[in-house]
Amino acid sequence: MSVAGVAAELALAMALGLGAGLYGARGRPLPDPPRPAVAARPGPSGAAPRFAEVVVAEAFLRGNLHTHSTRSDGDSDPAVVYAWYRDHGYAFVAMTDHNSVTDPAEFRALATPTFTLLRGEEVTMTAEGKPVHVNAICASRSIGGGQFTDKPAALAWAIGQVHGAGGVALVNHPNFEWALDEALLVGMPRAELVEIASGHPYVRWRGEATRPSAEALWARHLDAGGDAAPGAVDDAHHLLPDAEVEGEPARPGKAWVEVFGGDRAEAAICAALREKRFVASTGVSLRRLVVDGAAFEVEPAVDARVEFVGEGSRVLAEARAGAGKPARHDLGAATSGYVRARVTADDGAQAWTKAYRVLAAR
Repeated sequence: MSVAGVAAELALAMALGLGAGLYGARGRPLPDPPRPAVAARPGPSGAAPRFAEVVVAEAFLRGNLHTHSTRSDGDSDPAVVYAWYRDHGYAFVAMTDHNSVTDPAEFRALATPTFTLLRGEEVTMTAEGKPVHVNAICASRSIGGGQFTDKPAALAWAIGQVHGAGGVALVNHPNFEWALDEALLVGMPRAELVEIASGHPYVRWRGEATRPSAEALWARHLDAGGDAAPGAVDDAHHLLPDAEVEGEPARPGKAWVEVFGGDRAEAAICAALREKRFVASTGVSLRRLVVDGAAFEVEPAVDARVEFVGEGSRVLAEARAGAGKPARHDLGAATSGYVRARVTADDGAQAWTKAYRVLAAR
């Protein structure tokens, strides 16, 4: 890159509030201020804690935020990929080729009143010999990636660039080549999503005997005061029936997010992602999700076990639930600083909500 180019990018980084120490040398970023977890405790008169926000979701739109075409390392043209998701009942999809944006306007003929094409890009970086990837969803421009001296710098730069372009940041596959560990996720800037489940067969999202799952890494991020929501994605590369790959192909339709509400406009979907109004899933859909006052209620569309999980991955309560039979957790006089729900169907498919913070009553 030319001197002028470096100066321009440095100016952009400064404008985004990233600071010269973050980007000038692409070295270790300046740390964010500490983000302690919100402690739940009884109020001064002994009143019980309550949730910090109110949610009533009774409609959900399925979408995929990570998939590839022949414009990077996928095996099918973007038109074929878009058509697959449209024809399989998805409400939206973001094409996320590596360091490349496919303009949805180029394929507007494939959009319908019930199917929306989002802008996407997989910001693809290498640091310390490991892949560091962050998806830019709904961003106004292409970002690109590159080489970085260390992984914290790569994460901070990419998330800052995504936000500077008005986009939603999704930190991809932490366990791919064991690239992102607990310390990195605890200390990273505020991304909207962290990928905890994937249809890609080689990203090891479930962990291994001596390695934590992506969900466990995300939970430690939450325990440290982080606020990223869970992401589940396809990371699909192979649509051809006779895909020539070593091992198992990365097929579509394996994992997704479901945003709250029925508005299929691009702006509405991007806002829902930005505001973390969605659930992540590998096969379980919800009929209803309510967080109000001291109550947390989840109604899955199929018979399943619902676990309400707090700090330290502690299961606070669990119940069998299904259509017409919700599971409910009521906060006691004192509880965890947050509560999230994990739903597991009998066939092993799962869904996850974000962590809803708990505050003391006034």
